[in-house]
Amino acid sequence: MRNGSGHWRLGLAALGAVAIPFAVIAALDPRIGLLRPRPAVETVPSRPQPSLAQEAARAPSRPPAPDFAETRPAPACPVCTAAGVEAVAPIRGTLPDPDIQIPDVAAERTAQRERLIGWTAHPDRVSGSAAALDLIGLVFTAPREPGAGYRPFALDLAGAPDRAVVLVAEQPLTIATTTVPPDRAGALGVESTAAFTLAEDRPNRLAGFRALPYGAADVAPVLDPLRFGPDTLRGFCAALRLWAVQFGLPAWRTRYTLIENPTRVALAGEVLQSDGTPRGRVSGRRLARLCRV
Repeated sequence: MRNGSGHWRLGLAALGAVAIPFAVIAALDPRIGLLRPRPAVETVPSRPQPSLAQEAARAPSRPPAPDFAETRPAPACPVCTAAGVEAVAPIRGTLPDPDIQIPDVAAERTAQRERLIGWTAHPDRVSGSAAALDLIGLVFTAPREPGAGYRPFALDLAGAPDRAVVLVAEQPLTIATTTVPPDRAGALGVESTAAFTLAEDRPNRLAGFRALPYGAADVAPVLDPLRFGPDTLRGFCAALRLWAVQFGLPAWRTRYTLIENPTRVALAGEVLQSDGTPRGRVSGRRLARLCRV
């Protein structure tokens, strides 16, 4: 038994010695490829691409593609590109107008301005024509009567021949003025965001005017002496300086009064009377300090 077992083991060892070289050769031989690395990506052999003529021949007939350059809707921005929004010049008639649309009144405004210029005194007659200047702000909260044109407003300066008045308004007015003497020059000035006219055709009645509808670049706002913002005060004080220079007066010789819903104002010396409601007053050196002039 021992001799048989030993011969069996000796036979296995001899067989292994012979088989190992053949196993190594089989693993390393590229023709057999037992250890050949597999590629990471399986490649698909490319097929020749058909020509355009072949594609057209195989494709079923279809209607031509629409011209998207003409039919596509306009983008939300003027010009949208991959680089962003490009600025383009506005196309007249296609973009909305930000202004309120009204009838064309340019010719009417030009005629009104020329008529008012004809009623305005020479500036040399205005300077020094008054000893004091009243700026009167007019604020209207009551609506005009139906069918009425400009608001009628009467200014009586017969009792104050040495005082001049500048009306500061924001609604259209027709102004009737009474003075002593009747042909007094430069008794009235107007600062308005709205159109205005005079009730009588009298030369030299106006000391001057600034009104947005007649070409003024800027006019004074109606100032509330009891509450105001810095922009309102700045615009008002700029106008005050202009009118003080126009009449040749220092700023402390001026006075400002705000009146609500008046139809008439009368001056008797320094006393101011009106059928409207007074809303505040500032005058003299206090007004000069307020405007820092």
